[in-house]
Amino acid sequence: MAISVMKRLLVISKHSNQRHLLETLQSLKEVEVSSLDAWIEGREELFASGAQTSNNVDLNLKIRNIKDALEILDEYIEQPSLFKRIRMPREVYTLQELEASVNEVDIDALIQKLKVEQERIEVIDRELVVLSESEDFLRQWQKLNFSPERRTLAYFYMVMGEIDSEKVEALYESLEDLTVYRNEIYSDENTSGFIFVTGKNNQATLESVLRQHDFVPLVYPYEIPPSEALVENLAKREGLLKERSELTDRLKANQEAYKQLMLAEEFYINLLERGKARDLIQESEHLFILHGWVPEAELSEVLETLNQEFPKGSLATLTYDVDEAQDDLGEVPVKLVNNRFNQAFENLTLQFGIPRYDSIDPTPFYALFQILFFGLMSADVGYGLLLFLGTLVPLLFFELKDSQRNQLLMFNLNSIGTMLVGLFFGSFFGFTLPFQVMDVTQGVIKVMVFSVAIGVVHMIVGYCLKLYLDAKRKDWSSMYLNALQWILMLVGAILLAVNMVVGMDILNKIGLFLILGNIAGMFIVNMISANNPLVGFGLGLFGLIDVAGMVGDVVSYTRLTALGVAGANIGMAFNIITGLFPPLARFTLGLLVFVALHALNIFITFLGAYVHSMRLQFVEFFGKFYETGGKAFEPLKPREEHIIIEHNHRNKK
Repeated sequence: MAISVMKRLLVISKHSNQRHLLETLQSLKEVEVSSLDAWIEGREELFASGAQTSNNVDLNLKIRNIKDALEILDEYIEQPSLFKRIRMPREVYTLQELEASVNEVDIDALIQKLKVEQERIEVIDRELVVLSESEDFLRQWQKLNFSPERRTLAYFYMVMGEIDSEKVEALYESLEDLTVYRNEIYSDENTSGFIFVTGKNNQATLESVLRQHDFVPLVYPYEIPPSEALVENLAKREGLLKERSELTDRLKANQEAYKQLMLAEEFYINLLERGKARDLIQESEHLFILHGWVPEAELSEVLETLNQEFPKGSLATLTYDVDEAQDDLGEVPVKLVNNRFNQAFENLTLQFGIPRYDSIDPTPFYALFQILFFGLMSADVGYGLLLFLGTLVPLLFFELKDSQRNQLLMFNLNSIGTMLVGLFFGSFFGFTLPFQVMDVTQGVIKVMVFSVAIGVVHMIVGYCLKLYLDAKRKDWSSMYLNALQWILMLVGAILLAVNMVVGMDILNKIGLFLILGNIAGMFIVNMISANNPLVGFGLGLFGLIDVAGMVGDVVSYTRLTALGVAGANIGMAFNIITGLFPPLARFTLGLLVFVALHALNIFITFLGAYVHSMRLQFVEFFGKFYETGGKAFEPLKPREEHIIIEHNHRNKK
């Protein structure tokens, strides 16, 4: 339960072993390949001749094409239901099996085929839109039995076009004094289509009248009459729809191709990751050197696997300890190692930041406090039972990733705190149970004192961790000023509080001595540790401000009581509201109101409990000692989005 001890790993071998080495390390998932730039400084001439160019750009392009092909099939492939998908176990492959499976199919040809079919569908869709618009036009003018483009008259002027339907009557009135033949071809609520025929001598007059009424002459793009063009339009549309249907059916039938593309995506992303690792390898004309980090607990398995995978003498491996005096500890990767219980809270730790390699993993020290804080702020057996079952079902029956499983497990453990504290206060969906240790609504002061006491213990644990870290670094002044003096002051405050209950004067004297003595100690240690005593005295004065800050930190824990009492009272109020319904309505509409109101209270209560418990951890606890700025351990490992990769060696066991 700590930060894993890291070992340096150097592997030297000939170029022919490089690919197999990277595959082996990737399938082991426990080696982070890192740069050797600092080591080769001044030795560049040894490696320049062996440098190889990476094909990562090509791989990125290939992965992009595969993703595009998967997006195409996502529109057509029938996917299992969400419930079935989250229960579906991922298949297990070795890297070699994955490569063999991908090589069975010409992925480039498959992608090209899918793109061609998709592009043809897009072309058809655009043509269908055009045909649909043409169909509307032709249906309007289908009463014409001739093509307007081909019909000209020797002695008459003929014009066809559209006019706003609201202006038709006005147009008729304007044409009363003009000898003109008119025929209404169509009319709807927006426009009306007409043919006007008049003598050549009246052409100018007719055109002038039509312009006055915003008449739009017809632009007819066909050489055949509208009725015949409509028939051709419908026939072409039917043909395109049939072709589209056939293309869609072909795309829907690509279930196996969809799986092959997912495997190919995994394969090429894994290949890309190995390419990135390869870029960090130093190569000479005949040999290469790989540098990496391995957790100490995994080192023996890594070395054993390398010995089994490579013939004796073909590979040289060297391991080194981290030298805390010589190495840049900020560059040493950090891996948290916890038991299953504490792993559930690692995400919370990492949300705040990655600890430095020479710092400490706080997860095991606050996990129980987190459960207790969450429980105090959401104290109700019914609410806790719902959260417990709601998280237990997916944990037992769903196929989850590690991060999802840890997150659900954390809430599952928190729900146990909710149920236990709910039993203590005798609360079940806002109703009072027949048994309880304490009534939270009647004993608010006692609960608040208990909350503050828990908070003081929480803070003392934080200061103790700071004490440990400073002692480890032999920073004696910081050990006293940032840890020990506060621990002693808090102990003094506890003794004063106990004296108020039991009335032992000796406790009062010891408590005052610890508080006042350490305030004096604050000045003395600052004056001794500072180069200038006056500066040290000034730092002591500033330290008095921190005393007030510590009091504020202690008061901050009263939120445990505030949120717990608020949630309980709101639940009781909701029960009173539903109790006001008449008997018949109480078990019908009242039941729905009961569920809705308590669902709202559950959401608010759990949200508040989660956010405020995080606040207590991040501010009141981590603030005492936690040092972030570490570098996360990022081993060379397969992607494992759709499948799980296992190493050959492990499968044989």
